[in-house]
Amino acid sequence: MDTLFLDVKYAVRSLWRDKGFALTVLLTFAVCIAANAALFAIVNSVILRPLPMADANAILIMSNDYPNAGATGGNYAASGDYFDRLREMTVFESQAMFRTRNQTVELNGSPQQIRGMLVTPSWFHLLRVSPMMGRAFAEEEGEIGREQEVILSHGLWQELYGGDKAVLGRTLRISGRPFTVVGVMPRNFNFIEPQVRLWMPLAFTAEEKTLHHSNNWYHIGRLKPGATLQQAQAQVDALNKENLERFPELKELLINAGFHTTVKPLQDMLTAGVKGTLYLLWGGAFLVLLIGGLNIANLALARLAMRRKQIATRIALGAGRGQLVRQLILENLGLALLGGIGGIALGGGVLRALNAIGLENFPRANEVRMDGTVILVSLGLSLAAGVFVGLFPLAGISKIGISDALHEESRGGTGGKKSRRVRQLLVTAQVGLAFTLLMGAGLLLASFRTLLHVDPGFNPSGVVSASIALPRARYSKDDELRSFMNRALPAVRAIPGVSYAGATAAIPLGNNHDDSVILAEGYQMKPGESLISPLNISVTPDYFEAMGISMVRGRSFNNGDSETAPRVIIVDERLARHFWPHSDPIGRRMYFPSDAKDLLKVSEKTLWFTVVGVARTLRYENLDDSSAKVGAYYVCNAQDPASTFTFAIKTAGDSESAVRALRAEITRLDPELALFDIHSMSERIDLSLASRRTSMLLANAFGGVALFLASLGIYGVLAYLVAQRTREIGIRVALGSSRAGILRLVLQEGFKLVAMGFVLGIVGAALLQKGVASQIYGVRPYDPVVLAGVMALLAGIALVACAVPARRAMGVDPVVVLRYE
Repeated sequence: MDTLFLDVKYAVRSLWRDKGFALTVLLTFAVCIAANAALFAIVNSVILRPLPMADANAILIMSNDYPNAGATGGNYAASGDYFDRLREMTVFESQAMFRTRNQTVELNGSPQQIRGMLVTPSWFHLLRVSPMMGRAFAEEEGEIGREQEVILSHGLWQELYGGDKAVLGRTLRISGRPFTVVGVMPRNFNFIEPQVRLWMPLAFTAEEKTLHHSNNWYHIGRLKPGATLQQAQAQVDALNKENLERFPELKELLINAGFHTTVKPLQDMLTAGVKGTLYLLWGGAFLVLLIGGLNIANLALARLAMRRKQIATRIALGAGRGQLVRQLILENLGLALLGGIGGIALGGGVLRALNAIGLENFPRANEVRMDGTVILVSLGLSLAAGVFVGLFPLAGISKIGISDALHEESRGGTGGKKSRRVRQLLVTAQVGLAFTLLMGAGLLLASFRTLLHVDPGFNPSGVVSASIALPRARYSKDDELRSFMNRALPAVRAIPGVSYAGATAAIPLGNNHDDSVILAEGYQMKPGESLISPLNISVTPDYFEAMGISMVRGRSFNNGDSETAPRVIIVDERLARHFWPHSDPIGRRMYFPSDAKDLLKVSEKTLWFTVVGVARTLRYENLDDSSAKVGAYYVCNAQDPASTFTFAIKTAGDSESAVRALRAEITRLDPELALFDIHSMSERIDLSLASRRTSMLLANAFGGVALFLASLGIYGVLAYLVAQRTREIGIRVALGSSRAGILRLVLQEGFKLVAMGFVLGIVGAALLQKGVASQIYGVRPYDPVVLAGVMALLAGIALVACAVPARRAMGVDPVVVLRYE
């Protein structure tokens, strides 16, 4: 113990003497560990940590997919599937269905939209959660007419009732209907969406219990002990096969549509859209740590070279190499540990900064924190990095000979040729890794810039949107829905500064779109061809004008398209090309399947729609156009009224004033209604890019740190080279070498390192291709502009890094050097 104490004391004194070295290493460790701690905190909370519920890994979700039909997915299943699987599947101990939906509740004296969740009573048993007060839903409360109970979140209970424990049994009006409060959930409980503040029973009619391929609900199941995902998938596949035989009239259509059910862990559904991005960013953070480690290793080798005489003298005086190695290990681990602690503290600040640039757009963002796991992993990573960077000087100590060290020192050298080669290799690796990281960052930046210039198909300038939901309890009939819209739109259009106002059931970039199969009269399907399921959007007159959506052919809807007029429809360019690639769609007829047993059948029940216009194709779900591959169609709201819709208002004035006036008009029409999801269309575009913006900013921050560390590495090696070759440079000058020749000597050495780093970096970029391909849009993984930009940037930084050592070499005085020698 005394020996260890003396070794620690010597290590501290040694580092105190080399304060510049110690501070540089500490800062480098801190910055690199901060990046890794922050990214690991996100990855751990979003991807690695199980959902906050008992045995979460046993919870699977089943979703129906029809890829050949162009359906946009959404991880949904049909109510008929749920009841079939309850009867037939033995792999699950319990199953449940749920879906979130906005509800209107009076808060603080005014109606407000809050997030609610409809759940089957089995949902609580499946999740193994219970209310902190009251009870869960009884099984019979999942039947039509008996579903008038509600369970509140802890926060909503506090807000509505001030935490009154006598809340049970009270009546709460939700979206115009009375509900009885039967429970209050525990504080901080959340499931998938932390915004959910109340839960209501989900009940199905007899018809809905047998309804298939109308996918509107999330369907989850908890595996029995010992059961596996593969067994669940096999049972679902077998049941789907049986159902295909039960409904032979749909078999070919479903096979052609590619129908299948995907079974996967619930957590995978939540992270599917961000998993690749987060792992890529975490890899970038690790590259930064690796570059920093190489830089520290270079510094450690330089320090060892400067201490060769001191170490040789200690060996000559009897110090054992084991003691020297032990002291050097303590120095490295001490610096790594202190740097790791500083990095963890700095990582907390990085997380707070990420909140400001869009971290909340990632799933489970509310759970991201620097917890014990993150701290332990970060400290472990720090110590591992300390061991890694310590290997290089440790190897050097074993090769120090007393006579060689003293001889080298007497000649003014700072180390041997082997040490110089190792340091050059380290810098080459730094440049290569920085090149790889900058290529990834450059591709994300170029992709983001491309998306910023994508034409969404509408003009967002001056357009503000706000949503409203009409409760079915008071607007149960189509005439009531039409009546409200007929009163609301004239009032909205009369708001000062409003030039156009319309409404839609699905605002672009609003994440609230439905799709459904539609057919065209006379269209002949090819053998094996699938039906298609485009986006189905109900809109009012003036919607296209308010949004700046141009009509390619025909007209938009007008007031003449009433409920008593012939039914009309507008298709977008993509859908028009599918059904009428070589002819004019205007005047053609379309229809929805009216017979569930024969989707292609036309009968007296078939409702016909006449195409009156072709609209531009919009980017509805995202700007990278990765959805709605089969297009969209629009029906007139007067002929197919929606209960939940979004106003689109074109205003020349202040959008906030327009929203205030809109809210006042809605309150005048119905005091129990509340606006929600209020955004300008420019804001919707920004929100759709939020996660990409966060990824791009992080990647470029990592690239900047890597560039800085690589430039320090180049500078350090060249400064070392100049110091080592001072005598040689003095002789060259004495023999007539010009200052330009000396400059060229140093620059050649520097750019040789950069060139070798470029080769290594290009190899790294090739390995990066697969990981980055799914994260970029509009650029190739080896985009020549990005490649040239990264090369130019690195070359420019390398030139700057070479400048100071080169200037020092040009100033060598041969008389002074030779006199010293």
